[in-house]
Amino acid sequence: MSGSDRAPRCVRTALLAATLLSLAACGGGEGPAVEAVVGNAGGAAPPRREQGADTAPARGGGARAADAATVAPGLGARELAYPEDLQMVLLGYRLEGRQPPIAEWAAAQHRVASANEFERADVREQERERLQAVYDGTEGIGLLRLNVDARIGEYDGSRGGYYLDAFTPGSVFRFSARPAPNPFRDEAVSLRIDNPGELNFWALDTAAAQDVLAKNGGQRHVMLDSRLRITGIDRRSGGPELTATLLRYAIVSTRYQQPTVLGELRFDDASQGE
Repeated sequence: MSGSDRAPRCVRTALLAATLLSLAACGGGEGPAVEAVVGNAGGAAPPRREQGADTAPARGGGARAADAATVAPGLGARELAYPEDLQMVLLGYRLEGRQPPIAEWAAAQHRVASANEFERADVREQERERLQAVYDGTEGIGLLRLNVDARIGEYDGSRGGYYLDAFTPGSVFRFSARPAPNPFRDEAVSLRIDNPGELNFWALDTAAAQDVLAKNGGQRHVMLDSRLRITGIDRRSGGPELTATLLRYAIVSTRYQQPTVLGELRFDDASQGE
């Protein structure tokens, strides 16, 4: 993703989902085990970067403090891994303490409208249970696992490393879903990164940097398998905005649909509360 808000590319393989979920085990055994609620890693597109979000290489400062957001009462130790947009929308409902109109959404589904009069009540109940299950799955969520598209910049010889264009302090990502057809409309939730420091510089010596490009087939596109801790939620004009601290990300090559971890960046509080 970049400041031009180019369309994200979606990696759609079960192999990718299995590989990325295994990355948590590769990082060592620090912290208690975390229960993960898995979305659709193979089918869900990476979150969309908000237009106007800061994309310049970060050199410290500039982020809104984490305590400026309302602390959400429902935060827990569970992780929502690779969520679909509807899961994020319903997580926003839960963290704001609002009850989604699940019965109304269920009644408006196309399956219900097209069912005959003998089956309609059963189909409506099936849709209600489906939507309720998605909402129930957001209970106790306090961690997120996201795939974020990124591009490796030109090697910076003065600093000794690469810049990645996905994360800077204050970066905002947007999720949008329509829970039901008309008269219901799309609902959106955004996610703002509230770390105060540099997030996008990958320090490498020249030999290691050349090796990274070789392993990625000379390409600059990578995916960042990212772990975040939710810190709060605000109400904005465009809908709820979650705030989160970026804990770490693995830099993953997806060349030929064969995920390979090229490196990992971890941040100051990555070892706290995991």
